Amino acid sequence: MYYTLLGISALLFSFVFIFSDRYRARYGSGFDAVLKFTAGSHFAGLAALLIINKFSFEFTGFTCALACVAAADSILFSIFSLRALEKANLSVYSVLSMIGGMALPFAAGIIFFGEELTAGKAICFALVAASVLLTVKKGTGKGSLLLYAGVFITNGLYGVTSKFFSASSLPKTSDAAYSAMIEGFIVIFSLIILAAVRNKKSPVKTGPRAFIYMSGYGVMCAVGNYLLLIALSVLSASAQYPFVTGGVMVISTVYSFFTPSKPGKREIISVLLSLAGIAALTLL
Repeated sequence: MYYTLLGISALLFSFVFIFSDRYRARYGSGFDAVLKFTAGSHFAGLAALLIINKFSFEFTGFTCALACVAAADSILFSIFSLRALEKANLSVYSVLSMIGGMALPFAAGIIFFGEELTAGKAICFALVAASVLLTVKKGTGKGSLLLYAGVFITNGLYGVTSKFFSASSLPKTSDAAYSAMIEGFIVIFSLIILAAVRNKKSPVKTGPRAFIYMSGYGVMCAVGNYLLLIALSVLSASAQYPFVTGGVMVISTVYSFFTPSKPGKREIISVLLSLAGIAALTLL
């Protein structure tokens, strides 16, 4: 059941890029556009999670504090991503983001939460990491080491905070309430930053299409992260995040067969490595 939840999460995460890419193509990637997208998409995610939680109110100080940390981390990830994409090619950014999102929760689970390092986990991590690295393509972008490190760390820390919440014995809310609280804080932080840095002379004007892109991205991300949080109550972080990363690699490549950009030999080998890693994790 819980690996099924991970599979659904991987499916959702595999398609969110469609909405973000179409939004970026139409409205650009400036601070004004990105912060509007962040606020709007996470507002949609908040609405979805409130519906899931049946609009019930839950609160603990621990949940509120950790949700605030996770939201700040998410905002920093968006900012680092924006700056990095202006200087680095997309494949380098994607590799840093995906490996960071897998490696930090994997390491934290074993080092800080006492999870067992099994042969299946080690093989899965190594194969999925190799799979991701195979997707790197040459580009002319020259990125800053600080920006690269920011993307890597902030994406990974989100998974670490989720594991900390799941494993903590402190008074806490339900998974849905915690997830909704994160979405709410992200909206608030985005609007505050937007008010401070927005370009008043030439603000980005959004329309109905922007609402569709924001809603699709926000709901998929929010539900995907919520399902991961549910699975963390049973599955270890060191098993969960390599599985999801490998799943995203497989689904994204399969999807590309139905687009004009057909996958090449490197992408196909990458998928085979990811599948082998997932098999090792579930069988060993």
